[in-house]
Amino acid sequence: MKIYRGPAGAARDYVEADRSRADDYYLAEGSGLAQRFVARRDIAGETLVLERKLDLDGETYEKWVAGYGAETGVAKGRLRNDDQAVRFVEVTVNGPKTGSVAAALHPEIAAAYDAAQDRAAAEIVGWLAGHATTRAGPRGRQVQVPVEEIEAAVVRHFTSRAGDPHRHLHLQINARVFAAGRWRGLHTVGVRDSLEAINGIGHAAVMTDPGFRTTLAAHGYSLDDQRGEVVELAPYTGAFSARTRQIEINIDRCEAQWRGEHPGEEPGPALRQSWDRRAWSDAR
Repeated sequence: MKIYRGPAGAARDYVEADRSRADDYYLAEGSGLAQRFVARRDIAGETLVLERKLDLDGETYEKWVAGYGAETGVAKGRLRNDDQAVRFVEVTVNGPKTGSVAAALHPEIAAAYDAAQDRAAAEIVGWLAGHATTRAGPRGRQVQVPVEEIEAAVVRHFTSRAGDPHRHLHLQINARVFAAGRWRGLHTVGVRDSLEAINGIGHAAVMTDPGFRTTLAAHGYSLDDQRGEVVELAPYTGAFSARTRQIEINIDRCEAQWRGEHPGEEPGPALRQSWDRRAWSDAR
């Protein structure tokens, strides 16, 4: 989970940089757009309506991130303009590499996998609409209240930064939410504490999607119900993961350097974990 703070323009750069080549993406890969959803719940919390709104282009996406209404251009309450202002909370909807490899091999699987990830995103937005909170009341006496309206943007990407097949969604919950009669700031700590639930909802939505499973079976594939891997493609994922190879090379380099400086010694688990962190962050 990422809590994004900072300028709205930098947020656009962030999603457009998650790509293998500069000309591959403009926001969502191949479309130039981000999907936008609004989830509204009545005061009693009994009725939820999830609506797909007009997609966001680069300009309207920046305004949306900054806290302005996409249609009206009106600020959603009193907005902060400093570099520490929270703009959105993001989770990534993705899956094992084998799903993306199967999608790269078969257009029908690609369409079904995209639909399953869309379903997962909708499930997550709906769940957050029913569980997210904000704070209301005078300073020092604030209480948590449920949100009545939240907005989400969904940016679709098909490859990793290394160019590997990697179909995933950036699901961004806007930090401006409506509750108790006005626009307020999302309680991000509560959303962060819900990460395991969010991940579980996303995983279950994709794994149980009937269209995805049926399309895989029609092409001779099966799913590992524990890990979500496409069983028949699991042996081949290494060949399609340049990032994995890069990390392995980085770890080997760290280990070789350490062993050259500490002949006859063996590294412990803490040291190996530090190598892993360094290897992952290098050229991230």
